[in-house]
Amino acid sequence: MSIFYVKLYPDPLARQRALFNYAWLAGLEPHVRLPPLIPGEGAGQLRFGHITGRHVLPADLTAVAAHLGAAHGAAHASELRQARLDKPYRTLAGYTLPGFPGSRADAVARELEAGSAPGTWLTAGEARRLITETDGPAAFYKDANPRNFLITPASEIVAIDFDDLTLAPFGYDLAKLVITLAMTHGPIPAGDIAAALEAYNSAATRQSATLPGVTWEELMTWAEVHHVLTSRYATGGRYPCHWDQARPTAHPEGISWP
Repeated sequence: MSIFYVKLYPDPLARQRALFNYAWLAGLEPHVRLPPLIPGEGAGQLRFGHITGRHVLPADLTAVAAHLGAAHGAAHASELRQARLDKPYRTLAGYTLPGFPGSRADAVARELEAGSAPGTWLTAGEARRLITETDGPAAFYKDANPRNFLITPASEIVAIDFDDLTLAPFGYDLAKLVITLAMTHGPIPAGDIAAALEAYNSAATRQSATLPGVTWEELMTWAEVHHVLTSRYATGGRYPCHWDQARPTAHPEGISWP
């Protein structure tokens, strides 16, 4: 008997959106590996083949960062070089990826006004400008928290959970991985984050040599946006600590990307 995982969706539209996201990401193979989709009936569900593996740990950060960089670089080289971050993008397959600002600016403002992000240096105005005025090359956001990947016994990285997919600046999804790993397992040394950033940039530019690379300052700025958006989950118990307890306190020495 086949072993599979059933993902339930609240309505057919949510299921269809996840199915599109899966199909679009599948087009990035071999830079993205996904669990097999098993055909079957069910307006509110998708079935995926079973993958044996574990979730991401801090020791996996550099490897998963390189995986993300390759996927983002490949997506940019094959299609997203034509996208603008501030506008939805109609893919070659005829589906639409939401633009980066979307509802993010309003969501960040709500969280800041609610005071749910302790110790942040962002103001609502700064965050809104950052999100709505950011330009540059487009990658994508797939909510790269540690639970949304599986590391197989053969050390392959498999992406799971396809509910969220939008355009995003390079480094934005890496920042989500960094802060959620730290919020789950505690502070990560700045040197380890810098090594992950270098791996990400190197993998991305191997796919598209014209990419400028993400700076440390850019990565930490996107991490702060994620801090604002994610802190309520720490308060709710999903994460043991907040980013303000785990963020690096200094620029790492010897980082090789500008």
